[in-house]
Amino acid sequence: MRILYVGHTRFPTEKAHGKQIAEVCSAMALLGHEVTLVTTGVHTPIVGTPFSYYGVPEIFTWERLKSFDALHSRLIPRPLAFMIGMWSYRRALRRYLAENKFHLLYCRSQAVLSVLLDSKMPVMIELHTLPKVVRKEFVRDCNRCARVVCLTSPMREALAIFGVSPQKMIVEGDAVLSDILVDIKELFEARPKLTGTYVVGYVGSLVARNTLEKGVNILLEALSILHKKDASVQCLIAGGPASWQKKYEAMAEKLDVSSIVSFMGHVSSIKVPGIISQCDILVYPAPATRHPYFLRDTSPLKLFEYMAAGKPIIAADLPPVRDIIDDSCATFVTPGDADDLARALEYVMADPVAARKRALTARKRVEEHTWEKRMERILLGIGKSVPQNPMHG
Repeated sequence: MRILYVGHTRFPTEKAHGKQIAEVCSAMALLGHEVTLVTTGVHTPIVGTPFSYYGVPEIFTWERLKSFDALHSRLIPRPLAFMIGMWSYRRALRRYLAENKFHLLYCRSQAVLSVLLDSKMPVMIELHTLPKVVRKEFVRDCNRCARVVCLTSPMREALAIFGVSPQKMIVEGDAVLSDILVDIKELFEARPKLTGTYVVGYVGSLVARNTLEKGVNILLEALSILHKKDASVQCLIAGGPASWQKKYEAMAEKLDVSSIVSFMGHVSSIKVPGIISQCDILVYPAPATRHPYFLRDTSPLKLFEYMAAGKPIIAADLPPVRDIIDDSCATFVTPGDADDLARALEYVMADPVAARKRALTARKRVEEHTWEKRMERILLGIGKSVPQNPMHG
């Protein structure tokens, strides 16, 4: 099939969704499809191509459409910039779709969905969040799609209540690059042993959606509890943005754990396996919150990378996380509870044999969650139901 992936933000970007888009496009191309990615004209400070930045093969086409970059215009008030920028991008998309035909249009944002549906070409949307107010128009547009990909089971359940046809929906979380299953194992074997010291790792963004803390503060508090008990623990924290790193560095200083915590800042995705290889325990914390991001929408890339590493995992007990792993794969803790996280770290360190068994179970399970297998499941049967001559719609 000829597939067009329609992005809706600046690209490349240091945010996780940029890597996810690149991996999805790469996986579809590896499955034998002719893939084109189009993105906005919004300026990005990242130099180079997405292929080099994300470490994916140059096997799909990338085009940046000419659209007004309102976000970097001195004439446009900030609150209006996104709306005006998207208006310009949608105009560019309409022109592009009038001149180019595809078997399938793929997107991950409702901001471009109506334009794609108006093209009369088959559309698939991959939802990573739901609108704060779910209107009839959104439900109608989802039901007009060839398929709706829900990142989590709670998201699918919410959409079904809103009125989206269950037959339209498929649940597929994020995934991991198949090569990492080999690379991380090799790095793990090569890692020098730190006798008597457990290295705890957190790799990923420090906040979600610019303001939502993802639990690094809880991790620091747990480390403080262990440090007061003279536990031989060190911690690597890799991720940005820099403004939040500074806040957590100050917090580490206040908790008297700065001597055992190393902040590495934002790192490119191609460096992640090397960082993970230096860790003995990998942590996915979360705050105590009822925010839908944590209870419904999240399918963290880091969790799949943790699983691929074959290292013990400690994870916050959240409904979307249970889509991916269970008690046979990881040790669960109460979100927002530093004491519980500290107890879990002690438990894993005290019984390395059981922890290793859980880690190997997670490693085996993630083999079904490579990007290629994910996209193969998502696209299954789609080619049979769409016109096979895109030049004639």
